[in-house]
Amino acid sequence: MSTPTRRPGNGVADTPEEELVLIHIVMGAVTIVLGSAGALWLTGAAWLVEHQVLVAQAAQPLVEVPGAAGAGLDLPRIAIAAALLLAALAGAVSYVRRSWTRRREELL
Repeated sequence: MSTPTRRPGNGVADTPEEELVLIHIVMGAVTIVLGSAGALWLTGAAWLVEHQVLVAQAAQPLVEVPGAAGAGLDLPRIAIAAALLLAALAGAVSYVRRSWTRRREELL
C-alpha cells in the first residue's frame, strides 16, 4: 500500500478549499477594520482637538485636516510638524549612510 504524495503547502492553507476560506476570513476582517476606521477617525480628531494637538475650526486653522470637522493646524503647529518631519528625515538619512558605510567596510 503506497501513501499518496502530498503536495507541499504553505503551512496556512494546504488545499484550495482552505485557501478560499482563508481569503474569505481576511476579506471579512478587512471590511470590519475599514468600517470602523471612520468612527475611530472622528473620535481621534475630537481627542486631538480636545488635547490641543489640532486647533478647532473656530480658530481658523491654516491647514485643515480632512474629516476633522474643520479642525487643523495653525502656524506654530505647522512649524512643529515640519521640525518633526525634518528630524525623521535626518535620522533616516543617517541610518542609511551608516548602513552603506558598514556594508562597504564588510566588503573590504
